[in-house]
Amino acid sequence: MQKDETDKSIQALKYIIESQKVLYQPSSNVDNADKLLSKMYYRLECSGSSKSPVVISQSIEPLIGLLRDPLTMCSHTDLPENVKIAGEDAIQSKRFFLLGPSAPYQNYQTTTPIIPPWLYKPGAQVILFDVGSSYFNGMDSTAVTTSTIGTRWFYEYFRSKSLSLDRIFTFEATQYVPKSYWNQIPDDIIGRLTFINAGVETSGKLNPWNILKTIAKPEDYVIIKLDIDTSALEMALCNQILNDTSISSLIDEMFFEMHVTVNEMMPYWGAPGGELKDTYILFRKLRSLGIRMHSWP
Repeated sequence: MQKDETDKSIQALKYIIESQKVLYQPSSNVDNADKLLSKMYYRLECSGSSKSPVVISQSIEPLIGLLRDPLTMCSHTDLPENVKIAGEDAIQSKRFFLLGPSAPYQNYQTTTPIIPPWLYKPGAQVILFDVGSSYFNGMDSTAVTTSTIGTRWFYEYFRSKSLSLDRIFTFEATQYVPKSYWNQIPDDIIGRLTFINAGVETSGKLNPWNILKTIAKPEDYVIIKLDIDTSALEMALCNQILNDTSISSLIDEMFFEMHVTVNEMMPYWGAPGGELKDTYILFRKLRSLGIRMHSWP
């Protein structure tokens, strides 16, 4: 990575880290953010209203490099101390995510700040689908508490913002002893979490999107994490989202670790086929549907 690219990555990462600390913030320093980040554009139209549609943009981390934290996958010798990460924390770094509740937004029709309407509506629920969840605290029943695993990371993010997950659906194909799984679940989400200890499928009752359509409404804030390490099945599920608006219209944010053949990730992924450009193509298509698409590390 060239020095000017490293400097931009540092600026972008610092901007995202600061943004993660707050909620529902109108854009400040817009010019700087525009140079560093990507944007999602939304238009809110009210049926039967004579008012002009409201157009809002919202920042999101850019699709760059290996689609992971840009300061952790390559060797750097001159990084500021406050952005250095070492070891396994670097490989699974999630500090580059800019989730909807923390993403700066800009309203183009009025100077009056409003909360982006697709993120909050009275009576709406926040719903997480963690497809390939492992244990709540880690990869096994004895794992120490860590936020590198999906469900706990989302739980901690929302709790740190004084928000809550109303419904949580976790899917895991590996068979767990029920007591060992539930012992790790925090008391405050016991009644909200549904654990499906079976592998997901492309159709039928174990298709996660069929379940999603039965419990979610368009006004709900729905987050999907897909990481089951089975590329053919993962791509089939992604294509269902691309080709079915009854699914895509329910999803607000999605996280997906797409395995492709790339030198830097071969120690972890091997050579599953496909190229990095395929990930860019898929993520741009999903973002064009209004889904805030992120690359899960």
